[in-house]
Amino acid sequence: MTFRPHIYRSQEIDIYGNYMEFMEREKENLMAVKDVEFSKFKKDVDVLLVKICGLNSDDLPDAAWYDYFDSGMSALDAIDSAIVDQWYDVPGLEEMYYAYVGQLEGV
Repeated sequence: MTFRPHIYRSQEIDIYGNYMEFMEREKENLMAVKDVEFSKFKKDVDVLLVKICGLNSDDLPDAAWYDYFDSGMSALDAIDSAIVDQWYDVPGLEEMYYAYVGQLEGV
């Protein structure tokens, strides 16, 4: 009986390489989920702004919407922060906001 070497060669397995690829995919998926959540947040902001003053966030000067979203603010709190931070010089907006909040609180 003669011995013949097999034709298959063993390959080195890079378990960390697969893990790194997996983590990159998970990071991309997480970013996609966060983008969807931000879109919902921005839509909620626009709905409230239309109720408050008839304008949406694109009609008013830029505010740091993603920062407000990332810090976990509600849409109403984000609008309040935008009024204080960016829209302090828009005439009548602050009064319309407080009138709307007063209606919500039943004042």
